Amino acid sequence: MVQIIAPETQGHHDAGIVEANPDMFKAFWPAVRGSYFFRNRRLYLDFMRSSGGRVFYVAGGSCSNPPFILLGNWRSRADITALWHVRGDGVIKKRLVRVAASSSFAAGSSRLVTKPLGGYETEEYTRWGFETIYRIVLLEKHLRRESDSSGVEAPIEIMRYRKRYQDEVLKLDATAFDDFWRLDAHTLEAVATSCYHNTFLLAQQDGEVLGYAIGGANGRFGYLQRLGIHAGHHGKGVGEALTRRITSILRNMGAAVLMVNTQEDNEAALGLYRKLGFETMPDGRFIMQHTPENLERTT
Repeated sequence: MVQIIAPETQGHHDAGIVEANPDMFKAFWPAVRGSYFFRNRRLYLDFMRSSGGRVFYVAGGSCSNPPFILLGNWRSRADITALWHVRGDGVIKKRLVRVAASSSFAAGSSRLVTKPLGGYETEEYTRWGFETIYRIVLLEKHLRRESDSSGVEAPIEIMRYRKRYQDEVLKLDATAFDDFWRLDAHTLEAVATSCYHNTFLLAQQDGEVLGYAIGGANGRFGYLQRLGIHAGHHGKGVGEALTRRITSILRNMGAAVLMVNTQEDNEAALGLYRKLGFETMPDGRFIMQHTPENLERTT
């Protein structure tokens, strides 16, 4: 990481924490690279420019890798800010999160949300005034040779995604998920390129896209990143067909274990995954939020 020179303090109450100028964003890329949301430099810089990306970091000293926090819009929602990357521990991390919250609410955000957190971080953020809004169930399946037959009665075609289908996929996604979970174009691309090896499938019938699935593999671990079925075609075997096909592709990429997650109240998805041999893992994940009201109570 290149040396970071501190600009003038932006008026935040936490002395020593400053906001990076946009021309400094490239300097933070090496620390962000390969993280939950940013797999390549172009997507990272596009996000910072178009999705309200901001970086706050601890200035001072000669450290070329300072603690910092990166935040930006939650998907296309300018009214929701997300903490996409945090580098820091203990008191420093708490200070960075507090500055991010204060700055987000001052800029008009109605809430600040986290990416999925494990148990320890959930306890940490709870102490800082955050509350859980979604509980995420993690499931896994050890892959074996098996039939890819989906049992779908109506003929459907499973094909590779092409860019010309982007608008249709996003419209379908809006019928499949509630407002918080819907994808925008940037997040769709980020999800579709999030692993070292990736695959993106569509299910079609009579020229209509019924569903899509995104998966990827990092070594022996495979991930079903996204499964979206048009609201008008639930219960017709489309999701099963896509999951079976993508499982086969990821197995051929070298994956020995396939992992997927979904909200704990998504009974349809949980039922499908368990039918296909996925087992629930003991540790879940949590998405948390902070609000201006919570910030006032914990200040």
